[in-house]
Amino acid sequence: MNCRIVIVDWLDTVDSSTWETKDEVQLKLVKQLGWLVSNQDGCVKLADTLSEGEYYGITAIPSGCIQLVVDLVTGEPESY
Repeated sequence: MNCRIVIVDWLDTVDSSTWETKDEVQLKLVKQLGWLVSNQDGCVKLADTLSEGEYYGITAIPSGCIQLVVDLVTGEPESY
């Protein structure tokens, strides 16, 4: 499998169990680098490790959380 290396900007959920108000609790923008191993079924999967032809360290990101995907080789952005 030949996967592209990308950087993904995505919004992560935040949980607060302290005395923070609703205005203090905000989504967190995450910039994650990895091999794009899957983009189907409403989910993008990134791998952080490639060893002996197999991808590991998989992060599954719901497509609805993704703001931007940029191919690091071509520099081409893909909006979501």
